Amino acid sequence: MAEMKKTPDACCGRCSIPKTEQYCRTEKGRGPADCPSIRHKKMAQKALADTPPQELEFARQAALQEYAGYSRDVSHADLTPSKPRIVEIVEFCRRMGYAKLGLIFCGGLMQEGAIVQKILEINGFTVVSAMCKAGRIPKSAYGVTREQQLDTTRDAETACNPKFQALLVNKAKVDFNILLGLCVGHDSLAIRHLRAPITVLAVKDRLLGNSPLAAIYMYDSYYRYLKKPL
Repeated sequence: MAEMKKTPDACCGRCSIPKTEQYCRTEKGRGPADCPSIRHKKMAQKALADTPPQELEFARQAALQEYAGYSRDVSHADLTPSKPRIVEIVEFCRRMGYAKLGLIFCGGLMQEGAIVQKILEINGFTVVSAMCKAGRIPKSAYGVTREQQLDTTRDAETACNPKFQALLVNKAKVDFNILLGLCVGHDSLAIRHLRAPITVLAVKDRLLGNSPLAAIYMYDSYYRYLKKPL
């Protein structure tokens, strides 16, 4: 039996087409051999057709928020960013009519979490916040040995508990969730168990002050070691 020809998997990360010429951005554009916008047109249309009205409205409001994030000089078409992400989150929640928000944050960002809660509350939202160590479950419950704790002098170091964080805000029936500074993996578990929609305000990067793109921006200089397998 002849082997079926497999359609190339999407790989937008390797696209070499200039932005102004990309098929996904312009009707008369072009794309590489694995361009999903060209090879999977039916899938894209089906994804749109299968989208329920509430998700369409969510997407519409997100597009309107993107539009509102720039100021426009009428003398030319330049777009100038005008709002930080925390402001856009506040505005988007208002657009969606959300009243009760979940704030899932890392204990390493207690000060930042407190400030975010104040910003949300002063803008009229009810905030249900859960810090990563809530529940006081020892790391040993996950199979972590004493030698693998950050502080090996302690008998029972408290583990991060993203599932419990998710259950707390789920129980409160929040309308929307904001993730702040969770570790790699812990954020994945939180996202898996959260019921309401989620956005990310910031992620954990211990070395780069929670600004992980700094390593990407310096890919050709200080972080050029990333060009080789780790």
